[in-house]
Amino acid sequence: MPPAAIPPQPPAAADPLVLVIARRRVLRLLVGAIAVVLLAHAVRSALVLSWPPPRGFAQTELLRILDIGGEAAIGTWLTIGMMLGVVVVAGVIALAERRAGSVQWRGWVGVAIVFGYASIDEQLQLHESLVLPMRGLLGITSGPLWLAWVVPALVLVAVLALVFAPFAARLPRRTRTGVVVAIGLWLAGAIGVEMLDAATFPWREAMEPVRSHLVSAGLVALEETMEMLGVALLLHALLGHVRDHAPASAGARLVVR
Repeated sequence: MPPAAIPPQPPAAADPLVLVIARRRVLRLLVGAIAVVLLAHAVRSALVLSWPPPRGFAQTELLRILDIGGEAAIGTWLTIGMMLGVVVVAGVIALAERRAGSVQWRGWVGVAIVFGYASIDEQLQLHESLVLPMRGLLGITSGPLWLAWVVPALVLVAVLALVFAPFAARLPRRTRTGVVVAIGLWLAGAIGVEMLDAATFPWREAMEPVRSHLVSAGLVALEETMEMLGVALLLHALLGHVRDHAPASAGARLVVR
């Protein structure tokens, strides 16, 4: 008598991919990286004063890399990396919210889009192309709006605040407070200190060179530090939202502790 056929067994369910992130450790790591960037900026300021022009290629490249507010420099790389972290975490939350049937997923997609564009602008400095056209259009000759890209930036911030207001109102209070504080700090650095820089430019031009350089370097450090801390705190707030509120997505889990 032939043996009874064994019915086929369904394939075993794959274990979900679990990524564990220590939220506070990430924040400490980012704050430490920001401190290193600030130290590099201070070293650069000392080198600028120690190396009068003309400078060799190696000297010029080193000063460029250490420039906290320059393109293709360590401060820019850190900011872009943190912004891309915001994009990824906001995207994970959006996916989880959509699978859970929540309308909030659209707002998280919007957050990812805004900071995705901001990361591109951080490297390419696209906003700088608006300075001359806006000066000509508005007749700006001096003052806090001299770096005139801030004018359309303020308008855009106001529009985005209105667009995101319903989304923000539905967020848990702790998440909303963290996001608002972080974005406020980021904007205060990117726009507020930029306006202060423009307003004080004639005053700094009248100073003796060393003092003018130190004041200018201090303003740049203040602006970039506020921006970097703002993005770091935003990433911290989003990870806190994942830990406390975001539903788990099928097939993968982001565990924050």
